[in-house]
Amino acid sequence: MNGCEQDAGHLAECLETLNQSLIELTAVFRVKRQVLAQADMDALSALLEKEEAVTEAIFDAESRRQILVEEIASASGAASERLLDIVSALPESVGDVLLEAGARLKLTMEALVREARVVAMICQAAVDHYEKLIRIVTGAELDGSVYTACGQKAAGERRSIIDQAI
Repeated sequence: MNGCEQDAGHLAECLETLNQSLIELTAVFRVKRQVLAQADMDALSALLEKEEAVTEAIFDAESRRQILVEEIASASGAASERLLDIVSALPESVGDVLLEAGARLKLTMEALVREARVVAMICQAAVDHYEKLIRIVTGAELDGSVYTACGQKAAGERRSIIDQAI
């Protein structure tokens, strides 16, 4: 086994590490959905710590992946640092291992992105809800009722709850 094939083995391991970390982060996001729905701040804090640790592992693995890809592409004469170009420059058995690892990683990334979008939508919905609540309480950007006890209300009159209470 030459150095390039050995590096390809390390790259396959690195891709698997990335895959496992992304699976773990996806699981964190699934739990986060439930925690957000329950508004459990202690659990959310613990999840954020876990998310940070997993993200650091992903960053480390991705940094290692970039270095390995550069070395393999250079040593193998691959057309670029893309996985498909590297695979085509390697012996078939080595390339197949990398392709399988890359395919698993791609599927896991897609699942992670879907889960992250759900969490983002939940968070955005909460932000929108509270922004609307703030506008209602402060009277900002809300039209008051068209009629009052004295007749038709004048256009442009907006008052916060405090103004109305005083």
